[in-house]
Amino acid sequence: MNCFSKYFRLPVALFTLLIYNLNISGQTDLNKSVTNDTLSGSGDSPKHSLYAAAGYGSNMVYLGSSISNNLPFYSAAISYGFRNSLYISASATHLAATQPWLAFINLSANYSHTFNSWFDISADVAGYVTHKNLQDSLFSNFGFLGLTTGFDWKILYTRVSVNGILSDGIKGYILVTNSRYFQTPEFFGGKAFLSFNPDFSILSGEIIKIETITGVKKYGLSPPFRHFKKNSIIPTDSYKSQFGLIDFEFSLPVTLNFRTISIEAEPSYILPAYKNSEYPAPEGFSFYLSVFVKIF
Repeated sequence: MNCFSKYFRLPVALFTLLIYNLNISGQTDLNKSVTNDTLSGSGDSPKHSLYAAAGYGSNMVYLGSSISNNLPFYSAAISYGFRNSLYISASATHLAATQPWLAFINLSANYSHTFNSWFDISADVAGYVTHKNLQDSLFSNFGFLGLTTGFDWKILYTRVSVNGILSDGIKGYILVTNSRYFQTPEFFGGKAFLSFNPDFSILSGEIIKIETITGVKKYGLSPPFRHFKKNSIIPTDSYKSQFGLIDFEFSLPVTLNFRTISIEAEPSYILPAYKNSEYPAPEGFSFYLSVFVKIF
C-alpha cells in the first residue's frame, strides 16, 4: 500500500513516505503482502503500531517546488498507527550546508479506509514549521489538508488527491497518480522480497502569472513557497493567479522488504509544465533513499 504522499509526499515528509509505502493502498496484493506480512509478520492486524524512519534525498520537491532549496536533505521520522487506519507522525529535516542544523519539522495525521478490493479513501492533515532564520530563503510556516480516493483497475491503481495549502489564504492542488505494484517471490528462506511500484503523476495547482511592462510573461508558484511572493513583485507589473499544470513526474520506487525493516530507493524524473529562467521549476532526476523500521 502506498500512503505517505511524496508530495506531502511529501516526496516529502517521511510521514507521507511511511504511509505511502507501508499502509494505505487500494491494491489488494500490495496491502496484503506489505502491510500484513512485511510489517505485522502475520495475517493479523495489530491494534497499535510504531514505526521509525530515516532518509536521504538529493532534492526535496513538494507540490512543484524545491522546498530544500535544491539542496540534499536528511530526514528522520516516527509514526504511531492505530488499527492500521490512523497514523500520527512527526519528522525533522536537515539541509546540507545550511544553518541552523534543524531546518524544519513536520507534524502529520492520516486516516485511510478501504471499502472493497477496488476503492479506498484517505484524508491527511499536516503542519510544516520552518526555523525563523530560514523562512525568507526556504518557506514560511504552512498547513496542509488532503483528501485522496484510490481506484484499483487491476492493471493500474489510480489515486486522485485534492489538496490545500493554508498560508496567506488557501491554495489548491490536484494530483493524479497512476501506479502498478509488482513483487518478487520471497527469498532468504521466505524472510524477504523485493517490490516495485512505478508511477506517473500529474500535478495541477495555482500558478502566478506576471506580465511585465515590456510584455514579458513569467510564471511561478504562490506562497508559502518563496517563488513570486507578492512583496517581491514590481508594482507596475500585472499580477494574476490562475489554475494550471505544474509538472509531470515519473518515479520507480524499489523496496527490499523484511519482516520488520524496509529499505527503499526511489529515482524520479520531474518535467515542469512551465518555464522561467529567473525562478526555474524543479526539473530532471532526483534520488531518495529511506529505511523504515517497525518497532512494534
